[in-house]
Amino acid sequence: MLPEAYERIKPRALLEFGDLDGYSIEIDGKPVREALYGILTIGREMEEWSRRLFADGDCLKGMLANAIADHYLFQMDTEQQNSAVELCRKRGQGIAGRLEAPQDISMSIQKKAYEITQAEKVGIAMKESYMYDPVKTMCQVYLPDENTGRYCPEHDCGKCDNQICRHRQASTVRVILYTGEEERSIRAEKSKSLLDTFREHKLLLSAVCAGKGTCGKCRVHFLEGASEPSAEDKRFFKKEELKKGWRLACRAYPQKDCIVWMEQREGDFFVLADAEEKGRDAFGDEKPEEAQKQSRTYGIAADIGTTTIAMQLVELSGRRITEVYTAINRQYAYGADVISRIEASNSGKREEMKNSICADLEKGIRTLAKSCPGEIRRMVICANTVMVHLLMGYSCETLGAYPFTPVNIRTIHTTGKKLFKGAERQVIQELEIIIYPGISAFVGGDITAGLFALEFESREKPSLLIDLGTNAEMAVGNRERLLAASAAAGPAFEGGNIICGTGSIPGAVCRLIIEGEKAYPETIGGEKPAGICGTGAVEAVYELMKEKAADTAGRMKMPWLEKGFPISEEGNIRFYQKDIREIQLAKSAVRAGMETLLLKYGITCRELEHIYIAGGLGSQLDIHKAVGIGLLPPECEGKIVAVGNTGLRGAVRYLLDPRAEEKAEQLAETAEEILLSESKEFQEFYMEYLCFEEA
Repeated sequence: MLPEAYERIKPRALLEFGDLDGYSIEIDGKPVREALYGILTIGREMEEWSRRLFADGDCLKGMLANAIADHYLFQMDTEQQNSAVELCRKRGQGIAGRLEAPQDISMSIQKKAYEITQAEKVGIAMKESYMYDPVKTMCQVYLPDENTGRYCPEHDCGKCDNQICRHRQASTVRVILYTGEEERSIRAEKSKSLLDTFREHKLLLSAVCAGKGTCGKCRVHFLEGASEPSAEDKRFFKKEELKKGWRLACRAYPQKDCIVWMEQREGDFFVLADAEEKGRDAFGDEKPEEAQKQSRTYGIAADIGTTTIAMQLVELSGRRITEVYTAINRQYAYGADVISRIEASNSGKREEMKNSICADLEKGIRTLAKSCPGEIRRMVICANTVMVHLLMGYSCETLGAYPFTPVNIRTIHTTGKKLFKGAERQVIQELEIIIYPGISAFVGGDITAGLFALEFESREKPSLLIDLGTNAEMAVGNRERLLAASAAAGPAFEGGNIICGTGSIPGAVCRLIIEGEKAYPETIGGEKPAGICGTGAVEAVYELMKEKAADTAGRMKMPWLEKGFPISEEGNIRFYQKDIREIQLAKSAVRAGMETLLLKYGITCRELEHIYIAGGLGSQLDIHKAVGIGLLPPECEGKIVAVGNTGLRGAVRYLLDPRAEEKAEQLAETAEEILLSESKEFQEFYMEYLCFEEA
């Protein structure tokens, strides 16, 4: 019946602020003068269908049609709550609660909502009883709050007298959520994990393993109403922590009302965006003041990474980077790697994930526009192939199965109006948007942009570019010939799958020296150690090998084999046997991929002019230690250059080069992909470089 139902459902949603004249409402003893009124409807066709089915004697289908209509309306209600939160947040307000008629306020409030939202314009009528026509229409009255850290927009089933409602508390519970910045009240289904509930309410929580319970990153603290600890909880938390209410959100299924604390550190992540280039020429040269005054035309360069987003505002005539914006890619909540994202998209979350990345980009554009004194005309985006598919709303079905065929890897031309549907700001609607062409399903436009940034299209001598990340994408060659490949390194280089691992946040161990049994960590921002990021993990392996605390096969010596090696003075941050294995597998995949490419190209690493290491990890990597664990070849140490975010640099160059499209497409078309999964040589190199004999 669902296909027929979707043809008949005509959803409309209205939200409008208005007065509360004639009603006496108080919050914390203070009178409330204004409300945010919402009206939702699915139209008349569903109830007419249900009525007709009953009249024809098909009572089962009649009841099902009615149930489908109710369920759809309740889903709309949940989505409307998120919209209400965003509207109030933009006004610098919270939401103290929600009024329900008739239990909280008289039915006449529905007429007030009807008039303020001008609901008659979408075909809704009002009866004398203050009921709406069509019947499948719902009224919401949210109470704006001066407390900008409190958001309680959900329906309170405890006050509702509809005892037979299938959405009653028998199947849902109330979760009061503290994030360190705000208090939020949401409803959670008992049959869903807390992580899934957070995703539905667009709340970011790191889930490196995509909710499989294997990474231990989605930590939450139940202050009240903790769920029973799972086997995974017992693996990642000590008995004392479990007693205090610590759980993994992906394994927590709340069965009663609860209070949960979740730390969100989105703004604290280090995102490589070459911020030091702000105010300088886009290609690194100082520009005279006169050039700064010539142009009022701007462009935006954007790099969408699997984990992070980096954007730069570029003055086109002056060729200057004038502002930088960085953020976490909120799709991180669906898993750390592209395979997890593909699986999430294919399991029905395609539109959800598109909306997520579009919202992140919109926020970046709005932020950059605030500091822009002129007109923003163009935006150039580079991203890997999976991120482009998720951004464009393409199906990922063929990306996740052999022969891994992308929907589109050509240059994409679109507009802000088309890409960001519903965007209100004119600066977004009128943007011309170009998305870099990719090379294959797993070697994307970010590599094309990196090759363009490093001018591979004009190079005579071959060089190698490696973008170290979850998928270590690499390319070797010159203007005449290019080979490219993608090695599945996993998230270890970004702190993923490391037991005490973390992203590049303040407090992340990024440098390390070990002398005997003593560790001397250096952290981002000089803060107290909070975890180990990718560079810290690489250095930990090197230092353990140097101190003979682990053998060449990667096996730790006792007592570290069982307890892990203490990195922090308190001993709460440790590096474990499992962590060595994660780095071991990742470095072997990268090195084997590199050696395979060189073999297929017909040269040795000594014949390379340069080895460029791109990405956030590459910019902070201690090259000597990376060589020491066998990640990079020792004979080429002097040729290795850290080049930062080449994808973003390539997007900037695209904005400034009138022949950019021609050159970028030439690079993408010239590059030939080597499928490492089908390469016997790769498998042999992979086994060879698993050991740390070169350390």
